[in-house]
Amino acid sequence: MKQKIKISRTDLIAKCDQYLNGEIGEKDFENYAWNLISEDFFDWDDEIISAIIFQWDSPEMNFPITKKNIQLWKHQLETDENLLEDFNLWNVHIDRQKQICEKHQSKWNPINKKLTIGVGSDLNADPIHGFRHPKEKGTTGWFIWTGEYSETDNFFKQICAEELLQIRPDLIKYFGLNVGYRFLIDKKGYEDVWIDEKLKLTD
Repeated sequence: MKQKIKISRTDLIAKCDQYLNGEIGEKDFENYAWNLISEDFFDWDDEIISAIIFQWDSPEMNFPITKKNIQLWKHQLETDENLLEDFNLWNVHIDRQKQICEKHQSKWNPINKKLTIGVGSDLNADPIHGFRHPKEKGTTGWFIWTGEYSETDNFFKQICAEELLQIRPDLIKYFGLNVGYRFLIDKKGYEDVWIDEKLKLTD
């Protein structure tokens, strides 16, 4: 009997690095995972390896093969921390929104994830500001930015709110705050949330 090949986390991390270095593409992950699942001479005894292999085999049913998700799978393999849902599923943030609203005495006023948010400057920088105006057609009313605020017409660009899942999912928990609310946060845990009386409060 042919000896089974033991698949390790290191093997999957190497596959992630190949993608991140531009050496392989999305389809290669599906093929790799399918081979591991279908050939009986591969073996592993790690629940995280098992979960990730099945996710790679059926991305249409799980999580898409993207650069951000590959980074998250690699992170999970290295640390056991699973952040895939945070960066892919809007609904996992709903309870967090309600908690933020309760904490800051706001009515929970969720947004449609298919509508747009105004985004100014680099969202990977700190700190990040946000405020919510009354929504106009096709928009959520939310505007977020880092650095110096500007009132120039081209300061904000509109992006679909759902796109923030793979950019800054930590912001989504604030998007249930009512019109007139503002927030200021950073990646070190600083948080300030308040009502700006200058913003028109409606609803």
